[in-house]
Amino acid sequence: MKYLRYITLLLMIAFCGQVSAQGKLTGKVIEKSGGAAIEYATIAVLKTTDSSLVAGNVSLEGGTFEVEKIPYGTYIVRITLMGFKPYYHPTEVTFTTGKATVNLGTVKLSPSATVLKAAEVTAERSMMEYQLDKRVINVDKNIVTGGGTATDVLDNVPSVSVDNDGEVSLRGSSNVKVLINGRPYELMGSELDVLLEQIPASSIENVEVITNPSAKYDPEGMSGIINIKLKEQTSGSLGLTGTVNANFGAPLPFQIPNLAGYNDGTMNPQINYTKFIPTAMGTINLNYATHRWNFFLNVDGGMRGRGNRSKTDIWRYSNGATISHDSLFEYNRHQNTMTSVKVGAEYYFKNNASLMLSYTFNGGKRTRFSYIDADDILNSGQYDYRQTDTNFTKRLNQTAYLLFIKKFEKKDQQLTLDLTYTHRHGTGGGGQCMRYDVDSIDQDNYYWRVTDNLRGGNSLNAKLDYTHPFADRFKLEVGYEGLINQGLLKSDYYLNTHDTTNLLDGQSSVNEDYRQQIHAIYATFGGTIVKNLSAQVGLRGEYSSVKGVDYYHNNHVMVDTFYMQLYPTVHLSYNITDKQSIQLSYSKRVRRPRMQSLDAYINIRQGKEMSFGNPQLNPEYTHALELSYNVGFKQTNIFTSLYFRQTDHKMTMYGFVWDSASAAYYAPWMLYNSDYDGYWASTWQNLGKGINYGMEIIWDQQILKWWKMNLSVNLYGEYIEGTSLLDNKSDNSFRVSGKLSSYMNLPKDWAIQFSGQFRPGFHDLQTTMIGSVWFDLAVKKDVLKRQGTINLRVSDVFCTGRYGHTTVNDQMNRVFRGNRIAPTITLGFSYKINNGLKQEKKQATQDTDAYDME
Repeated sequence: MKYLRYITLLLMIAFCGQVSAQGKLTGKVIEKSGGAAIEYATIAVLKTTDSSLVAGNVSLEGGTFEVEKIPYGTYIVRITLMGFKPYYHPTEVTFTTGKATVNLGTVKLSPSATVLKAAEVTAERSMMEYQLDKRVINVDKNIVTGGGTATDVLDNVPSVSVDNDGEVSLRGSSNVKVLINGRPYELMGSELDVLLEQIPASSIENVEVITNPSAKYDPEGMSGIINIKLKEQTSGSLGLTGTVNANFGAPLPFQIPNLAGYNDGTMNPQINYTKFIPTAMGTINLNYATHRWNFFLNVDGGMRGRGNRSKTDIWRYSNGATISHDSLFEYNRHQNTMTSVKVGAEYYFKNNASLMLSYTFNGGKRTRFSYIDADDILNSGQYDYRQTDTNFTKRLNQTAYLLFIKKFEKKDQQLTLDLTYTHRHGTGGGGQCMRYDVDSIDQDNYYWRVTDNLRGGNSLNAKLDYTHPFADRFKLEVGYEGLINQGLLKSDYYLNTHDTTNLLDGQSSVNEDYRQQIHAIYATFGGTIVKNLSAQVGLRGEYSSVKGVDYYHNNHVMVDTFYMQLYPTVHLSYNITDKQSIQLSYSKRVRRPRMQSLDAYINIRQGKEMSFGNPQLNPEYTHALELSYNVGFKQTNIFTSLYFRQTDHKMTMYGFVWDSASAAYYAPWMLYNSDYDGYWASTWQNLGKGINYGMEIIWDQQILKWWKMNLSVNLYGEYIEGTSLLDNKSDNSFRVSGKLSSYMNLPKDWAIQFSGQFRPGFHDLQTTMIGSVWFDLAVKKDVLKRQGTINLRVSDVFCTGRYGHTTVNDQMNRVFRGNRIAPTITLGFSYKINNGLKQEKKQATQDTDAYDME
């Protein structure tokens, strides 16, 4: 600790300047139409030379504000709030010894015409904001996600959808890059579907949808980037602040199936689906800030339960005749428990520099239980059976994060260093038990597959970024980004039959060491070319390598390759008027094969299905072009986008019936095993080319002062070109999807939101997916002088959420249909400590320097 004090003292000496005399700015902020007081407006005191921030604060309840510790001098005063036009005081404000306090009086803010105006007189943020290269969705306005997780949040974002397996899609494409606070989700140490279920909705600030990113971003993801920004504490809130959230819910009891009739006395699976599958989530966010220090603590945790049921019919053919028909009825339940603790501190130096250090610990357990009742309708020698699947995954991850930001005197000149180190450790296991119901000598025959998994690894992500302005019109941004990732996977599979016990399945078991490195340098240059016309060009050069070794199979090298590519980007923007703008953008992107798609180990599922990876899989490259138009009226904002993407070497899952000939043709890298004859096998393959095109329309409408709606529609098509391996098959499809959200502010601090979405059916080379439509409803009531909020949410109100697909070929016809156990009712309560924002109390020994809020 002694050395730490010395280091801190040296840093403060290096970065701190002389203490300056100080002034104080006061006033009040109200809405121009109606005169209602406005809370949380940002008051900024700026230098007259370069408009850099000197001091600032926010308006409190009643609209009053105070900005203290302003060095004597002359400044510009700016007042802003999302949904209102920025206000600049008409004259510069001067602080001197004789005039240390300046009162601006009452400042009136006018609603913005280019974004959807807030419906409440307290001027809340718009649900959606449009920026040059992205859309920002503020989730605090979406009360239908209250008590939910990041999965629910994404599923309510226009253009984004999440299917029943947790796969995220953007504009109909599952090839999308998901970031958490700007960093790859892989650094969090979990699969994406697991991670999304373990992030409470109350911890999310907003979601950024970037459909055509610049060269600054990782080019991974054909359809773009989704960045989930978690709530961060800043020094803008002085003193102690925080929020507390608690939610509890469960599906309605009458929707839970009664499985008593499915219990098999011999097998005795002990199935007991209780009358509800509970969900409970809680978060505590605390922050204490002074002018120089900012300390924060975030704790969240709880459990999330889900249930669904499905039916699968499988017809198998031989020489055109049906040889078997199996019907599988499945009921399953997922239960996730999770906890996360994040602690950190940030220090603001006197020369516009800041340093933040944080440590995050997160852990959890995911359990899935399913029960299958399978009947061989044709009685053609395929036994009826009962099957139970139980698996669990435990994880314990630790992340250390460092962020250094240095802002220079020149506006927009900035240096940023971002370092993230993550250690991952996870264990898991499970059992798949299949017992046949036959009145014969084989009645004791059963199949029991036991799995024991170990996952772990370490990741280091580093990013160094520098921005330099030129001539007040242009800006150059250069940087380096690197990722070093090591993944370990050990999976032992044991087979048990009536005459064997714990027999290791050597072919399916793996012990893999997976290492990946990505090193990239990038540069973007842009600015205002002529009045109303802006442009940005960028180039990213990237080296990527991946190597995987399976120690169980003679140290077999599964993959050992590298890629070197250039990724150019171009963005143009033209403001037709102050209410209309048009943007044109181009980018080259990549989709790299993941560890799961490269691993050649066999994963067995119910219904005689298996899947495995393809170590010969190549990355796919996409050229994306987009033209968008945005127009704002008094009560309306319309965003329209036309997009086109061409993908080379498109990756897709392709299935076939396993036998010696098919295995040699479709999967020559696999060792043939006759035990799997007749199984439906799925693996990854490269196609020739894929083309996606479409039009997206997002309509924000302020119907009445207290009622607003958002409608998004996506019309898109896809062309898939096959290869000789896949019989040169090609496919065309066209789809229409949509989402609707209606938000009403009612008297006495009540609010109600109704939302619905339609997910279309589609088909590809082998599979036809079915469409689905469902609706959610939520009611909110502010209590305790608006410091507390009660939220009641009902998801899938009409129990119409369903999913399914049909797969057809010459050997098999598979029809799968499922639906969630719904509706789910969730009741939540949140409380703001010190109303979420609080000014620092006056003390006798205050630091007298100005501070930087940004």
